Amino acid sequence: MTTGSPDQVPFFLDVGQGPALVLLHSGGMSHEEFKEHARALSDGFRVLVPDLPGHGRTRLDGSLTVEGMGESVVSMLEEVGLACAHVLGSSMGGGVALWLALNRPSVVDRLVLFRIGFRRSGKNVARDLSLDDPSYWESVGLAEKLSMMHEPQGGPDAWKRIIHRDARLFEKDAKAHDHDVEELEQIDAPTLIIAGDRDPLVPVEEAVEIYRSIPDADLWILPRATHVVAAQTWRGTAFRTEVARFLEAKRPRSRVHRQR
Repeated sequence: MTTGSPDQVPFFLDVGQGPALVLLHSGGMSHEEFKEHARALSDGFRVLVPDLPGHGRTRLDGSLTVEGMGESVVSMLEEVGLACAHVLGSSMGGGVALWLALNRPSVVDRLVLFRIGFRRSGKNVARDLSLDDPSYWESVGLAEKLSMMHEPQGGPDAWKRIIHRDARLFEKDAKAHDHDVEELEQIDAPTLIIAGDRDPLVPVEEAVEIYRSIPDADLWILPRATHVVAAQTWRGTAFRTEVARFLEAKRPRSRVHRQR
């Protein structure tokens, strides 16, 4: 576990040895989202799990943006002397991972997009805003955990400010996460798309469109799964197995586009 310069490098976990794998947490969360996965995957990978700016132990100077979070990941890799890594992003972290693949492609070896689409619409924004409700997080039993992980941001109630800001991220920073098919077609990194078949934020049709647009992509649709996928509980082992299988598979980079 280590930290870099607080002005440039986020707090991050650094465990294991092997090919580097960066795990990027979802909105409202921190490195804690991937802590169990990091330990398990550290048998075959060097796993780096940051608190993205404005989350957990990483402070934020200025506005929260997808670009700013992406650049913080680049700074973290530079801090530990890595030119590139596999990158897995969950929801908001998936938006950051996609930004890296499009804007800093040299740092992304293989890409895993978990619970993330590529278009913004009024419906998407409205659904994001619905997560700006402390009672929702209390109802799913996460309020106490969020309070503890975000206390460094300003005390036990700081988590409410975090979820408020995160719910509005893509509304305020829409251009950073509103892409077209032509952009996706330029992604060189082998990519795994993971989505739930009942996810209201990432419809299956959109996940399939991403799969068909990225030249070298795999698609894994989880049955009976909403946006809040139980990847940390009963699906945890399968999730790690499938991710490791994808990252370890021998495959040449392909530029062959699928017929859409």
